[in-house]
Amino acid sequence: MEIAALVISGVSLLLALVSFIVSIRAQHLQNRVNELELKIKEFELAERESAEAEKNKSCVEARMVRISKGKYRLKVWNSGNTSVYNVSATIPNEYGIMLYNDDKMPYEFLDPQKGFDIVSIVHMGSSSKFLVTTEWTDAAGIKQKKEQLCDI
Repeated sequence: MEIAALVISGVSLLLALVSFIVSIRAQHLQNRVNELELKIKEFELAERESAEAEKNKSCVEARMVRISKGKYRLKVWNSGNTSVYNVSATIPNEYGIMLYNDDKMPYEFLDPQKGFDIVSIVHMGSSSKFLVTTEWTDAAGIKQKKEQLCDI
């Protein structure tokens, strides 16, 4: 009878140890799953914040467009998702391209995906590649600037 009690006690001790080890492994696995869920939530939050920032981003771009032989216009447009204010574009004098802006600049405001044209005077001494600098004020009142390399 005593041997049977010892065997039963030994088996129950062994089962308790196995159960304890399985429990520790399960808890470790659960902790790892919780860490991964937390990382996924942080990533999703960062992605939403990035999308929101992109949604409120302002950007003004400019390109030189050939209208006909020897006639060009500088097209300036708001490629961002918010309205921009006091938009202007300049080309340094060293490139030999003149902008006839007719008091268009600074353009008071541009809604998203809207733009305007500036008559450009290009001659034989003009550079075929040049730098265009666009400046504007975003909806938050912050001055922005973008420099682009363009060609004719």
